[in-house]
Amino acid sequence: MTKKLSAAIINKVIAPPEGDFETVAQNPLAPLIVRLWKTIVVLGGLALLVFLIWGAIDWIMSEGDQEKLKSARLKITHAMAGMAILAASYAIIALFKNFFGFDILNFEWPTPGE
Repeated sequence: MTKKLSAAIINKVIAPPEGDFETVAQNPLAPLIVRLWKTIVVLGGLALLVFLIWGAIDWIMSEGDQEKLKSARLKITHAMAGMAILAASYAIIALFKNFFGFDILNFEWPTPGE
């Protein structure tokens, strides 16, 4: 009785939001990679905002000092380069989806029985 009840309970916190549980149980790597990429994109976006604001504040507070101004420019430039990398990662995923019909974010590993 206890085993049947525990098998019917689904934990929404650790369960994948999409896909069936048998596929995920056999191949847990695909949803892990997707969640990792999504986490990296969110953290990268937050870091982008922090560095842009930090660079802007440094620029305002430089008071004409060329070294401080150069440091502020570098922070803003590096933040923009990071934004380009984030945009490129999304563009690569969209490219695979549109041209090849291969959706990396809904990837399913082949199982031995297929």
